[in-house]
Amino acid sequence: MPTIIFHQIKKSYRTKKYKMKTPVLKTSADRFKTKGVEHSSSGTILIPDISGFTKFVNETEFTVGREITKQLLQVIIDNNILQLKISEIEGDAVLFYKKNVLSPLEIKNQYELMLNRFKEKIQKLSLDNGFRINLSLKMIVHFGELSTYTISNFEKLYGKAVIEAHNLLKNSISSSSYLLLTDNVFRANRKKFKGTCYYSGSQLCRVYGNLEKIGYTYFNYEDDKNTGTIKLINNFSEFESKLNISKVK
Repeated sequence: MPTIIFHQIKKSYRTKKYKMKTPVLKTSADRFKTKGVEHSSSGTILIPDISGFTKFVNETEFTVGREITKQLLQVIIDNNILQLKISEIEGDAVLFYKKNVLSPLEIKNQYELMLNRFKEKIQKLSLDNGFRINLSLKMIVHFGELSTYTISNFEKLYGKAVIEAHNLLKNSISSSSYLLLTDNVFRANRKKFKGTCYYSGSQLCRVYGNLEKIGYTYFNYEDDKNTGTIKLINNFSEFESKLNISKVK
């Protein structure tokens, strides 16, 4: 219900009559604007997530596990070459975002860098601590409407796309090391770039409660075996696979 703001009643000493200005209606949206809440915009959400984290925490001595987790998350953050903003660090994951379209090639290069540095750190920490650390890295990438708001100097990310991206972490992919890109990422790229995009097999679709169906394609990096490569042609990205190739229409 709109808030009605009345201006103070002013007395005119010349006419000796009271005058009141017309009430000004202020809607909820107007009130939020005055608090500095940003308008929604389209953007890309990237969530690098550590696989095997729950088992690791349960089986590792508390202080050792905490230090290992801290160093691994720092590696992910330090290798952010796309100048992504951090909305949140979520225990075993980092919620990155950028308010524009990222190409599949940019995303794949970003993930591969984080993955390689992550593996190098795992090897070093395993040697330093005297036991094998069974952790790996996957990344979920989604595109959609999002916005930010601030609470006590913390900038938070808001939107349906954020919920969808988190739900995609709970999928049926058996691999513990993969890059997942939703159909929205490819659609957004078709609007921005000219050319043709081809990408490899492994396509799935999920339904999450009241959320709409989410189609996605993933690339398996488990045991250093990637299912496809990417080439840049016609200002776009081409995904080649030994299995099968599907064309985005």
